[in-house]
Amino acid sequence: MDESCVSDPQAPSSPQSGHHTRVLFLSGLQIHPTTSGGTLRSFALVSSLRRRGFDVRVHSLTGRKPGYLARLPSSTQAWPGGTEEYVDRSVRSAVSWLASYVLGLPPLWMTAHLAAAAHSPREILLPPLLREELSWCDAIVADFPFLHPILSAPSARGKLRILSTHNVEHHLCGDQRRIRHRLVRGLVRRVEIRAAGRCDILVVCCASDAEFFAANARVGRVVVVPNGVNVERFRGIEKERAETRRQLGIADDERVALFTASKWGPNQEALDYLLGFARDNARLLTGEKIHILVVGNVAARRIKLPGFTATGRVERVEPYFAAADAALNPIVSGAGTNVKMGEFIVLRLPVVSTPFGARGLDFVDGQSGFVFERECLAPVLSRVCRLFAEDPARLRQVAENAYVRNKGVVDMDACVQDLVQAVTRHQSP
Repeated sequence: MDESCVSDPQAPSSPQSGHHTRVLFLSGLQIHPTTSGGTLRSFALVSSLRRRGFDVRVHSLTGRKPGYLARLPSSTQAWPGGTEEYVDRSVRSAVSWLASYVLGLPPLWMTAHLAAAAHSPREILLPPLLREELSWCDAIVADFPFLHPILSAPSARGKLRILSTHNVEHHLCGDQRRIRHRLVRGLVRRVEIRAAGRCDILVVCCASDAEFFAANARVGRVVVVPNGVNVERFRGIEKERAETRRQLGIADDERVALFTASKWGPNQEALDYLLGFARDNARLLTGEKIHILVVGNVAARRIKLPGFTATGRVERVEPYFAAADAALNPIVSGAGTNVKMGEFIVLRLPVVSTPFGARGLDFVDGQSGFVFERECLAPVLSRVCRLFAEDPARLRQVAENAYVRNKGVVDMDACVQDLVQAVTRHQSP
């Protein structure tokens, strides 16, 4: 992979563009290391704000399973680039994490706890460090609507209150034919509408989400910040290509089509589709030397088939991007825009996607990518594979076109510009 693929982000503003505004970024879950589209978005957003000159502290209300099992205490960790993230691993934090991941429910109890704690006498039920950070900051970002009660805490008075959304959350609340899911959906909808009405700036990732909140809540300022990518994550990864492919058992002459995915429902459905495709088209994949590579905990275990590999959970996804020649996005449902598409595009990988997977992007078949319906994936993959041999310059141009057309929505340093301007204007005397 040519390093130039990740060295052309829009130059960020000078460090003074944020006027050293002090920002408390409150997350419901540990962000780094990133393991999902949600944590990737939060990581990229925070990192870009820091590059714009903001002084950002991250406070995460829950940790992760390995940390709890190892009985790690609450602690502060440093991200690449210098951001500090405090991870709460207290007993309360562990109970909250367990409820979220074992029961598979939205963290409505976190909303209830924050509401009670924020309005307790002298906010005594809030963690001491969080009370200190509330006093320190100029602006508060609640990352996800479930954390909105922190915006109305007494210590938040006079601060700039920002709500960062990733989706319209109630759209993700399961099968509406089941009573329990309908009840949860209704509760989540009320929470996020209330949250949108309690902030000074509402951050959404796409125009359709902005339209929903505008139609259903008293919204002040709305800023669209697409699911952009922190390009710095990928700098220098090309040196990991050969070793990663060797470990995967993928030959140098095979063309790797990469799909990265967490265990979120639409991704799991996409994995089932790809597994079926690989079994039905084994002769095509091996004969044309195409290898579909699925990376992430969307697969509970490692899967190896002719022309197909699923890695299961990995510590770092970046080496697998280095191993790829093209990208594949078979998603047909879900909410918001796909973070993975931004990653594919900034790395200048030729992208093969369903129309739904490319929603929100300037993605034209044959010009900025390759579009397929699920029943027609085989001929599209064959077409792209032939171009690698017959017209690689055409593939490079398609990938470059995708970046040029979509830079403002895939490169977080460009995506965050409107938010930076909104905060700066609010903070100006």
